[in-house]
Amino acid sequence: MTTGESRQRPGVVTFSVVLMYIGGIAQILLGILTIFLRYTPEAQSGGIALPITLLGAGMILFGLLVIGLASGVARGSRAARRGATAVMLLGLAFAVLDLIIAADADWSAVISQSAATVAVVVPLWTGRGRRYFEAG
Repeated sequence: MTTGESRQRPGVVTFSVVLMYIGGIAQILLGILTIFLRYTPEAQSGGIALPITLLGAGMILFGLLVIGLASGVARGSRAARRGATAVMLLGLAFAVLDLIIAADADWSAVISQSAATVAVVVPLWTGRGRRYFEAG
């Protein structure tokens, strides 16, 4: 490639990026809603307003991390691809851990996180997506 020539991002990578942006924005919105929960009477009387606020702030920061990784993946960053893979697999591990700890046999989080992980990660590491990152 010559200077000034840019690589064409494959559609499968763009699909993964869009899913990551949607997930990151959803995480930020859920974090904001979580912070608003601190004002409920139960949180005020239970003395858990601060932990709820910190949880919401953590969710917002995590959403920003996902958006940052999506931007890196869109530019063809190998580090962002590894980071996105790690974040998705960590999310799946947390979903499985929640299933085990809660012991409520609610597999919905594991199934949805598995589907999201496959939809985001597989295109980044196979076929045209893999070649896109190797070319950079």
